[in-house]
Amino acid sequence: MTRLNTVAGYKALLAARCTSSVALWLDFTLIFSLLSYHWHADAITIGVSSALYGLPGLVLGPLLGSLADRRNPVVMLAISYLARGVTSVLLIVAPDLHVFVLLVLIKGIANLGAMPAEQVLIRSMLNKEQLVSNASVMTAVDQLTKICAPLVAAGVTGLYRPAAGLWLSAALAMVGIFGLPALRRVAPSRTRRAAGIPHGWHYGPLWQLARKNRRFRHAFVCVLWLSAILGLYDPLLSLFLKEEGMPAAAFGMIVSCTAGGALAGALAFRTLHRRCQRHVPSGGLIAFGLTVLLPGGLAAGGVAIHLPLWLALWMVNGCAYGLTAMSFGVTLQQECSAGAIGSVSAGARSAQLGALVLGPLLGASMQSLLGIPLLFVLSGSLAVIGGAVMLWCVQNGKDLVVGQARSVEHP
Repeated sequence: MTRLNTVAGYKALLAARCTSSVALWLDFTLIFSLLSYHWHADAITIGVSSALYGLPGLVLGPLLGSLADRRNPVVMLAISYLARGVTSVLLIVAPDLHVFVLLVLIKGIANLGAMPAEQVLIRSMLNKEQLVSNASVMTAVDQLTKICAPLVAAGVTGLYRPAAGLWLSAALAMVGIFGLPALRRVAPSRTRRAAGIPHGWHYGPLWQLARKNRRFRHAFVCVLWLSAILGLYDPLLSLFLKEEGMPAAAFGMIVSCTAGGALAGALAFRTLHRRCQRHVPSGGLIAFGLTVLLPGGLAAGGVAIHLPLWLALWMVNGCAYGLTAMSFGVTLQQECSAGAIGSVSAGARSAQLGALVLGPLLGASMQSLLGIPLLFVLSGSLAVIGGAVMLWCVQNGKDLVVGQARSVEHP
């Protein structure tokens, strides 16, 4: 049975995810608009604010994931929504730039509770077949909000002022809270279990699952490598476009194409997962690498790249990225025990964030030596090689870890 609309509480869960995703992108867009146009912050302050907004997930994510396993996830969602709403209001009335930056840090912490709580609820409500359909639906929701929410933020900023959009963000948080009773009726009796999870190290459940479960390990390596490669080249994409003579609007068009590609991937994912689920993560990684390698190679060879080719490549890029990410999400849900899903999902997310933080630092240092086109060639080549190695491992039943691995089945 894969029909999601027949699952009690699923519509409420989908509404919560949609609300959370819209608020997240609104906040991101508006915070940095305010820093630039209202507080007139310099580049260093904006960079520090960006780090403070993202780094809490790296440091505190696994802790909150463990709490989601041990506590009622609906209560965690309520606390997260309330914290988001309160910090949105405080950002509006912040008296100076220093307080505003401190509130950006608090906003980053407030955002952390929703993801592991949602993962616990998804795992408790859906069976293995439904998890595949859910991955497509949730990805489509995320990508649509990624397209629409910044446009809403831009409209509110244009009609009123940047801070006005934060009132909308606060209102969405309250809407999210009011929608939680529908989840509370179906979730609590099935989600309060985590007695066997070790307390000492919050990455422990992730390490144990990766060590014991070959399917999960392969998918996790693919998505972690994907995140590292993205961090390596992505911050330099706008400069690359500028060097290639693309108009200023090209970067925004490419971002939209990436989201459109991810939507296409979401529509195709269920069919691809059914036909070749073992090969989707590595196949997506290879396709992703080719879309980065090709423009770098053409530019390094002095061949002009026209805008339609850029847009087509990044449509495929977004699709390939989405397929690998969705495949990992489904594998995590299917292979992880219900009592550790919050810890494992938050730990995996923190590992990806670590790769995304370190990647730009390494990419910036390598760019000064190689130049941007060759950096894209290197990034794409690393992705293709990594995907090919993982594909070979899957095809031949090999492993990346010394020692016996076993597949773990969970109810």
